[in-house]
Amino acid sequence: MKASKDHNLLLPGLFILTFFLLLPLPEANGEDAFRYIDALFDPALDGGEPELILFPADDAPLPVPVWIRAYVLDDDDQPVTRASQLLTVSDTMRYTLPVESGREIVGISVQKEEESESPWFDFRALYLDGSPVIDYNAEEVNTRPDDFYRYWEDARERLSQTDPQPQIEEVPDFESETGRLYRVTLQSWDDVPVVGWFVVPEDAGENGKTYPAIQIMPGWGAEQPPMDRTAEGFVTFSLNPRSHGPSREYFETPVAHHLWNIDQPEEYYYRAAYMDGVRGLDFLSDRREVDAERIAVEGGSQGGAFAIALAGLDNRVAAAVANVPYISNIPDYIRLSTSGSGGEFLEKVRNPENGETAARSLAYIDAANIAYDINVPTQIIVGEQDVVTPPLNGVVARNRIPEHVPAELLREFSAGHEITNFMRESNLRWYREHLK
Repeated sequence: MKASKDHNLLLPGLFILTFFLLLPLPEANGEDAFRYIDALFDPALDGGEPELILFPADDAPLPVPVWIRAYVLDDDDQPVTRASQLLTVSDTMRYTLPVESGREIVGISVQKEEESESPWFDFRALYLDGSPVIDYNAEEVNTRPDDFYRYWEDARERLSQTDPQPQIEEVPDFESETGRLYRVTLQSWDDVPVVGWFVVPEDAGENGKTYPAIQIMPGWGAEQPPMDRTAEGFVTFSLNPRSHGPSREYFETPVAHHLWNIDQPEEYYYRAAYMDGVRGLDFLSDRREVDAERIAVEGGSQGGAFAIALAGLDNRVAAAVANVPYISNIPDYIRLSTSGSGGEFLEKVRNPENGETAARSLAYIDAANIAYDINVPTQIIVGEQDVVTPPLNGVVARNRIPEHVPAELLREFSAGHEITNFMRESNLRWYREHLK
């Protein structure tokens, strides 16, 4: 493991997202004092070897002692140590991860002690013998089931058996100078109601006046609240799929939703939830306030996976925006992720009793597997510090979109699992180019 000093760490134009960790340092009086250390990780998407970057905070007493452990995942997805070292950090330092030839997932953790089950940082990257990972499409490890199209055609047919029966109630006292807010309830898959927030410009629907619309999907377990973009000339529909936000009034999974019925592909949560998203598009495409030729889908994290999936599953979508997407390129994602639900998925697919069935469920709903069928302008943005939904989730989805389709992959080096101002500004630019 090579170490070097480097004061030029950040890509131009990108702010630094610092991770603050309290490290105990012995004082002369025997008591612990606490200071900070920061870390960034370069996953080497453009080729070469991944690197860890460490630097002390401005007010830290120097040097700051930390343990570094570099490792590789073995065939059982267990970390095997390649190097372990106590470092004293007094200035910016770069550490190149030890790698071997071929394809492997390598990682590095920063921790208080040499042996620790709870490291402060734990980063992983796919190494492809030094080749650019940015061109990777995962075809060797991530394929569609043979009956992929049958699976989704049957899902659409099952959804069609339930009439939407939209219930629309205006929300009084909505604080907007340019828009009106409505609560919308729709009957969805298997007659389960889902709730969304519909925000329209004041003059929408009058004398045939229509606007482009954006359906916004929520992050994992979160409520998607109303989003007022009427001043920019957009209708928005914040849809909460089953077991999210106000839709929990009608249905809540008895276990964490991402695991519900994972051993039953036809009944798996995300099959139903993606159809909730389709039901939202049914609603928007029928509204007099909406230009049905200009409907976009958007989301971050889980919502980013929804955006990619809906763009591939429904030809009424005219543009898509996906930030830090979840459940994409799942075979790699569940091994690269060191936080969030990736480890739970990995445990399910490695279960000797029903792991193959769980893996099949995930292959059907994998956003990267659906991305092959995207035919509309799509923007995907990843954060290179993201350990919840690693950047490769977005890279593979982008690389599977057909070459003739306008598509953009943006990388924010210092961003973790978050929606930054850079991402929001880039999303708005995409809409102005492809939806207005």
